[in-house]
Amino acid sequence: MSIIYKYKLSLLLYVSLCLLFLSFYWTNVPTEGVKSSAPSSMSFRFGYFCQHEGEVGEWIKQFGDISFFAAPHQLLQRHPEAQTFQLYPIFDGSTTENRFNEAYPHVPAETLPGYGKSFYTVSNGNARLFFLNADRLSDAGDRQLEWIHQTVDESKPTFTFAWLSEDPKLPEIWNAFRAAGINAVFIRDSVYTLKLAVEQMPSNYVPAEYEGWGVWDLSKLMEAPFITVIEANDEALFIKAENKQGQVLDQLEQDAQNLASWNLASLEKKQEISLVGIQSLWRYHPGSEAIKFAIPEGIDVTGEGPIIETSHTETVQLPAYDWRSPEYDDSSWETGRAPLGHTNNRERQGYVQTSLEAVKSPTYYFRKSFELDSDPGDLSGLYLHIAYEDGYVVYLNGQEISRDAIRTGLLTESSLAFPNEFSFFRRIDLKAHLNKLVKGPNIIAVEVHRSHPASPNLFFDLALSIESN
Repeated sequence: MSIIYKYKLSLLLYVSLCLLFLSFYWTNVPTEGVKSSAPSSMSFRFGYFCQHEGEVGEWIKQFGDISFFAAPHQLLQRHPEAQTFQLYPIFDGSTTENRFNEAYPHVPAETLPGYGKSFYTVSNGNARLFFLNADRLSDAGDRQLEWIHQTVDESKPTFTFAWLSEDPKLPEIWNAFRAAGINAVFIRDSVYTLKLAVEQMPSNYVPAEYEGWGVWDLSKLMEAPFITVIEANDEALFIKAENKQGQVLDQLEQDAQNLASWNLASLEKKQEISLVGIQSLWRYHPGSEAIKFAIPEGIDVTGEGPIIETSHTETVQLPAYDWRSPEYDDSSWETGRAPLGHTNNRERQGYVQTSLEAVKSPTYYFRKSFELDSDPGDLSGLYLHIAYEDGYVVYLNGQEISRDAIRTGLLTESSLAFPNEFSFFRRIDLKAHLNKLVKGPNIIAVEVHRSHPASPNLFFDLALSIESN
């Protein structure tokens, strides 16, 4: 064999080996025996400045992987360097709606006619964000709630969030948030989430005073400043508190499947209908000897037995002159919108819509009529939401259904309640008293007592709702 032939053969073998090696490289032949699973793709990632001590603009630059941010208007006024088109403001009442409209040209205008830019919505990936006007969110009939519900029904986002500057303090509003499919509500330093969807709880996460919600108090974090980061993939939603270095200080995780099934499993099954709404109009009268009540035969006035028979099958018929009776004529009483009361507490003064005179008697009486279109036998639940200070008794069609912070036995206009902390919309299950409802007109009567004749605080508001099968 010639030297030239051997050379050509060696060269051909070398080239073949090179081509074989390169083919392995080009075709990405796996070098490990188990295929690695790629992480779920991130659907969105955005940030929220609740209250901040550092330069917000520098933080925005630091978190360059976040598409956009949310922050209260008042915070943005302190940090003009942060006012960019990737930052969405929250109307917080610190300026007029007209000035708010002019300050942010990039914010969608007239999402809801008459609200300007104080209420608007944006979408990011499979998330929908609602920025609400808390000043106008006064009752469950506010048009913002109807618009949210309609938009979510039409677009069907996987995740839905709401920002507002103040807690509306109305259970009906929170029920409406829940019914609309909102997963999380951000109010200043607090994050409210649906409890049943939470897979991982952060520190300082406790049940909220509203049914179905839990609240995370970010103000109790040990490190500040921080940014709240909201992100999600196909499987989970994460709400994280991160410092400027991107280190997670604490986090909350929600399961996406639980979120998707929440409404179907717990909301569509039963419907809660309001009979008496928060902030309704009430007839009221201060404690006086002119307010008469009957003492039915056999009733123990000493307190060892109930004043009104509370049996589920027997009732006590009250005469028409008894202020608790459905037949009582209250046309001479004053009319006012709840909450009603008087207080020296500045925060609660803002809630009172009808100021009551601080009379010598520690008692005020309230009455309201409402209609029930359904047959009580077709109902599955009855719920009372009541805000009060100090003690109360509630009667439905003349029969007692609830009392707190006041003794049993005979009560008069001079009876005192027990000293009691202010209770804001406590929810009470009254299913056992469904039999006291009647189809057609009904009357609810309430007496609220202070703990001392000179006490500066008396507060009352009430809602009553039913649950259908």
